[in-house]
Amino acid sequence: MMIRTLQADSPRERARIHVVYALMGTVFFMPLNLFAMEAFFLVAVLMSARFIWKYGMDLAVPRRLVWPAAAFALAALLSLTGAPHALMGLAFYAFTILQYILLYLLVIWFIQGQKERRLLLKCLIAGAIVVVLYGFYQYAHMLTLHEEQWVDNSAFPLLRRRMYSTLYNPNLLSAFLLMMLGVTASLGITSRHRNHQWLYLAFLGGLMLCLVLTYSRGAWISVCALVIFFGFVWDKRLWLTLLVVPLIMFFYHGGVANRLLSIFSSSGADTSVSMRLEMWEAAVKMTLDHPFLGIGWGRFKYVYPVYNELIQEAGITIFHAHNMFLNILAETGIIGSIFCWWFYFGNLWHSFTYLHHADGQGGDRALAMAMAGAVVSIAICGLTDYDLFSTQISLTLWLLAGLFANLYKEYQKRMEKSLRNNSQ
Repeated sequence: MMIRTLQADSPRERARIHVVYALMGTVFFMPLNLFAMEAFFLVAVLMSARFIWKYGMDLAVPRRLVWPAAAFALAALLSLTGAPHALMGLAFYAFTILQYILLYLLVIWFIQGQKERRLLLKCLIAGAIVVVLYGFYQYAHMLTLHEEQWVDNSAFPLLRRRMYSTLYNPNLLSAFLLMMLGVTASLGITSRHRNHQWLYLAFLGGLMLCLVLTYSRGAWISVCALVIFFGFVWDKRLWLTLLVVPLIMFFYHGGVANRLLSIFSSSGADTSVSMRLEMWEAAVKMTLDHPFLGIGWGRFKYVYPVYNELIQEAGITIFHAHNMFLNILAETGIIGSIFCWWFYFGNLWHSFTYLHHADGQGGDRALAMAMAGAVVSIAICGLTDYDLFSTQISLTLWLLAGLFANLYKEYQKRMEKSLRNNSQ
């Protein structure tokens, strides 16, 4: 679907399409530039508020998906009660969770039909193409300006640089690439056009090469999880590609092989492992000290020095616990974590349900697969990192969740209509 095919036959529809255009700009710039993205998103919010005030609209949502998200947002807000740096905490909350919820709801309310959902996915892919091309250019021209922050030469002497493109660090780039691998593979699987399938396959190869060059071990494991996932929902023969991993380790001896082998061994020189263990221990202690509401959303960097005297003396800022599950548990407590994982894994459950029961169009099945793939891959990465700390990564996930909720709302309406017709 091309942009010019969005046609309006009334002032109301024209106003809605303007919101869709603003959302398209938001999605395109999401992985590229935060300032440009925020500008488009602000326009989208203002135009949507004007639309609702002037024309009104049905604000119905799929409650099974939205209510846990709303409950988590409330729990995260309550976690700031009594937390240090309250004003900064509220500002961070507005920049993160409030923004995520707004994007989520705007996608549910203003996107109409499978064609518009697919159009937003294509905008996301267009942005990802720029990320990949700039990543290759950056890597080839040694533009890794802060490579000493991401390369541990004592543990990996063959590793000289890591790609991070527009996402600030290699682990964040790898998280974005993982979600795009799921989106691209899903669209390729469900496409009925041979030429489109070849284009998706070529882009899939570019994404994989970039992912290798991030040297993110957690992301490599997540790719294996994605292969297993797509084997279940598409073709089990895909699992044979996992044989590439032992072949690489056996025949190739270089930075990639050393990095792969380090997953299965421990080394005192690998400081990232020892630092993560200290952070995880501190996150557990924070949870025990503040079990119900946590230490406060986004407050880990302020509280962690209290639990680590060496970090406090060195004046180093550690932004998160490098474990998604422990970090959210520490910051929002048991209550926030329950709603967070209810929303997060609820999307996975309903995606599988849709794939199993619904006879949707190719684009709709692709979206359900992409949503499930994103949850699976980010969950695996979340065991050793917290990529959702990044606004760009979280917004990408919430965008996919919003598109899937939009699809699920239509699916529920069709089911209710079918039940009414059958009962008559």
